[in-house]
Amino acid sequence: MMSNESSKENVVQYILRTLGLTMSDALCLGDDYNDLGLFQFCGYSVAMGNAIKELQDIANEITETNDNDGVALILERFAGSQKS
Repeated sequence: MMSNESSKENVVQYILRTLGLTMSDALCLGDDYNDLGLFQFCGYSVAMGNAIKELQDIANEITETNDNDGVALILERFAGSQKS
């Protein structure tokens, strides 16, 4: 059992607020039903290639599967774009 207010989006929003950022500043990645709320609030959402259809339908982008290093591909691309 857990609180109805417990969710990934609430935790991410709390952390971002602490850092002086908003949800529109966030990149999120996910693959299952518990990520749906997060995808609705993040500034940019990336579904894994093995994600549920509902998540892929609302994602800004779909990457490779977990087994094919989809997270690493996105992080490398976004982190690489931040280098001077």
